Amino acid sequence: MENRFLFPAPASEQLQSAGESRLADLPPEQYQTVVYRLPHAFPDQIEAKPGDLTVGRVLWHLTLFGLTAITTLLVGWMLFGSFQSGFIYSMSLLAVLTSHEMGHYIACRWYGVQATPPYFIPFFIPLPVIQAGTFGAFIKIKSPIPSRRALFDIGIAGPLAGFVFILPIALIAHYFAQAAPPPVSGDEMIYLQDPLLFKFLQRILHLPSNLELNPAMFAVWIGALMTSLNLIPVGQLDGGHVTYSVFGRRGHKIISMGCYLLVIGLAIYGALNSMWNWVVWLILLTFLIRAGHPPVIDEEEPLGPARMIVAIIGLLVFILCFMPFPISL
Repeated sequence: MENRFLFPAPASEQLQSAGESRLADLPPEQYQTVVYRLPHAFPDQIEAKPGDLTVGRVLWHLTLFGLTAITTLLVGWMLFGSFQSGFIYSMSLLAVLTSHEMGHYIACRWYGVQATPPYFIPFFIPLPVIQAGTFGAFIKIKSPIPSRRALFDIGIAGPLAGFVFILPIALIAHYFAQAAPPPVSGDEMIYLQDPLLFKFLQRILHLPSNLELNPAMFAVWIGALMTSLNLIPVGQLDGGHVTYSVFGRRGHKIISMGCYLLVIGLAIYGALNSMWNWVVWLILLTFLIRAGHPPVIDEEEPLGPARMIVAIIGLLVFILCFMPFPISL
C-alpha cells in the first residue's frame, strides 16, 4: 500500500513576493508536491565512516575468535578425552559458526549495509557437563536495510552458508561413527535428540539408531541446533528477517505471534517432563518479540520467484535441523 504525504502549499504572499503571482491564482492541489511510498518509520541513519574498522577493532574480533577456539578446544578435550578430539570438535564447530556469520556479513557488504565483523562469544565451565564452549556468534547491523530483497538476502545467507558446512561434516561424522554400547542399568544418561538430517544419514549409511557421539558429530549437532533456533520466524532472528521479506510487516507480526505461542506450549510441556530447553529459549524470544522488527526503506519491492524458491530451501534447512526437545534425561 502506498502512503501519500502532501507538503503544504506555499502561502500566496510568498509567491507574490517572488514574482510568481500567476501561480497564486491556481488552486492549491495543482502545485502541492506529493511523495509516495514513504515507510512508516525511518531507522536512525548511521553514516559509514571510512575509519570505522580500525586495527584495534579487528584485533578485538580476532581475540574473541581466538578465545572461542580455545574454549571449544578445551570442551572437546574434556568431553572426548584427547587433544586431537578437542581440535576436531573446535574446528568443526568454528567452521559452521564462521560460515554462518560471514554469510550475513558478506551480504551486508554486497548491499552497502554497514555491519560489524562477527563477534564470537567464548564460554567454558571447568566441569564435566554438557556444554558447547561458546554461546555462538553474531554481527551488528549499524545502518538501515534498503529493501525487502536486501533483507531477505542478508537474513537467509547465514543459515544457508552454515548448512553448506553442516552437511559434509555430518556426513563424515556419521561415516566414522560407531554403534553405542547398551546403557548400564542404574546409570544416569543424557540423550541428545537427532535432527531429521542425522536420521536421514543413518538411513542411507545403514547405521544403527543409537550411535556413540564423536567430536565432529557433537559439533555439527550444536551447529544444527543453532541454525534451527535462528530460523524460527520471530522478531529479528534470521527466520524473522526472511518472514518479514516474504510476508511483509503484518504477516511477520502474525507469524511471529503464532510461533511464540507454539514455543510457550513446548516450554510448558518440556517443563512438566523435566526438559528445560524451550524454557530458556522462551525467555529470549520474549524480548525479541517485544522489540519487533524495524522497517526497511523500500517496503514495496517484490522478491521475485527465484528468492521464493530460496525461501523454500531455507524452510527445508529448518526442518532438517529442527529438534523438538534437543536434550532429555
